[in-house]
Amino acid sequence: MEIKSVLRKWQSEKGEIDNLEELVTEMLKNIGTIDAELRDSLIYSSFYLLIEDNRLSNELMEKVLISCLSKDYLFKGIGEVETDTVFTRSFSSLVIALVVEKDKTKGFLEKQLLEEVFEKTIIYLQSEKDVRGYLEGKGWAHSIAHGADLLETLISHPSFNLLNSEKCLTTITACIWKDSVFQDDEDERLLFAVEALLEKGLSEEILIDWVHHFEKLLDPTVSREENSLTFYKYRSNVMNFLKSLFFRLSYRGESINTQLQIKKSLKNLHTAMYKRV
Repeated sequence: MEIKSVLRKWQSEKGEIDNLEELVTEMLKNIGTIDAELRDSLIYSSFYLLIEDNRLSNELMEKVLISCLSKDYLFKGIGEVETDTVFTRSFSSLVIALVVEKDKTKGFLEKQLLEEVFEKTIIYLQSEKDVRGYLEGKGWAHSIAHGADLLETLISHPSFNLLNSEKCLTTITACIWKDSVFQDDEDERLLFAVEALLEKGLSEEILIDWVHHFEKLLDPTVSREENSLTFYKYRSNVMNFLKSLFFRLSYRGESINTQLQIKKSLKNLHTAMYKRV
């Protein structure tokens, strides 16, 4: 099967697909290809269209979901840095999000499977080391942004239990606490997950404690890695994320006390920084 031509033809005509399951299998096999057109414009876009238009049966969507959760997809090469396996992990997370999003209205996934999706998403995001954004000649890797989209989808699912909010916040912290300065709107995508938690009823007390935790996290780092590049990367991500969170909360007109805590934390971090110069 020449998958490119098949998908191009289907996307232009939107007709019936012969051997749909075979096509889906081929799409999964190529989900992490370094061919940006095939990966982004054809495979991912086709998964979106097929799922959105109810072209895939519940059984086939579940099969796709289970495949994408496996060690050969969401966890393929986990821990590697600057290798092409990041594309398989990142785009598997996007396809998982499509299936979970569809389940919000169709309700075909068992509770146990949804719990597995949540737990594996948490493990994946905390374990991901390759946080590159756009790669020349290969397109978007964007693992943290795509993983954040999946986390937001899971939080906004009707089955989400707010008791899992601590795991979510810890995971968002882990995403920010990476050895790379984000530059492709990763902080904005992570904020969607925070907003989803607020819409589920996350208390402002917990949010304030979480914001203050970033400030405390940087204290021991200063003493251990006072002038290291790693420290500056951590600090940049934290400062940028807190600024983005402040403006998002201000725009929404909510969590006033959290906004005040963010201002206080940013001031303290700024003061501590320039005391050391």
